[in-house]
Amino acid sequence: MQVTRKAWRWWMVAAGLAWAAAVSHATAAPAVDPLRVESLTVEQARELASRKAPLQFNALVAIDAAIAAELAKHDGTICFTVLAELSPEAARALAAHKPMKGFGQFDLEFRALRHITPETAAALATHVGNLRLPAIERLDSADLARKLAGQWGELKVGVTELSPEIAAILATNEGMFEDRTRPGVVTRRADQSRSVLWFAALKHLEPAVAASLAAHQGVLVLNELTELSPEAAAALARRKGGSLILNGLERLSPETAAALAAYDGEIALRCLRDLSPEAATALAAHRGRLHLMRGVDVRPVAGRPSP
Repeated sequence: MQVTRKAWRWWMVAAGLAWAAAVSHATAAPAVDPLRVESLTVEQARELASRKAPLQFNALVAIDAAIAAELAKHDGTICFTVLAELSPEAARALAAHKPMKGFGQFDLEFRALRHITPETAAALATHVGNLRLPAIERLDSADLARKLAGQWGELKVGVTELSPEIAAILATNEGMFEDRTRPGVVTRRADQSRSVLWFAALKHLEPAVAASLAAHQGVLVLNELTELSPEAAAALARRKGGSLILNGLERLSPETAAALAAYDGEIALRCLRDLSPEAATALAAHRGRLHLMRGVDVRPVAGRPSP
């Protein structure tokens, strides 16, 4: 009888432990899905940072410095898709994120960050990894501009206005040219371009800014320009080789066409619809490769005097 009671007690203990484990499992917080989570606790950020896979937050709308400090410990890329605000404190914490060892990978990306304070810009400029800010509308920080210009990869910025000073810094980008993680190893694009510099929202180009961009070597993308003055075109034409992508222009004045024709590199004008005989004659003098919309041809008017 004594043995039976002892066995009963052990069974009860085991059953109690099993019940407690079941309750604990049932009440445990579900794993956080970075693609869906809209806010984070410090504990959740710590758990996410321990994961091996890259982190992409498609719904996270805010982070503070404490959460940023935990995420910065993640050994992998971090992408914020909709985050629209970043405090200097959070930026400073994220700047401690270790850069990826693989060549060509990005470390921090803010796809929706359009406005940042000078303090946030200064903090992000201290990050030693690859930083992407494709939507940033205003870039006043020379330190951040130098940081972006010195990185590997296509440099895409969403600035809606640009100063000659910042333009000159961005024009130094050579991100498509050399694998800096392996000394002596040079990786080039098929077209041998040193850089792809893409202004995704710039709708107006001052001649002084164009003059700064003339120092850029590689592919310069200005597809948001819907008009181009002869003065700005003449400044861009001073570029040496490379490609000038102007696929937002639908028409050219004869003066602008003549200025562009002096450029010795490749020109893309695939949205050009309205081309006068005078402009066509001027553009036909261009000696490099010229890409136009199908149906637009400068050859029939080349050399023909204007009516």
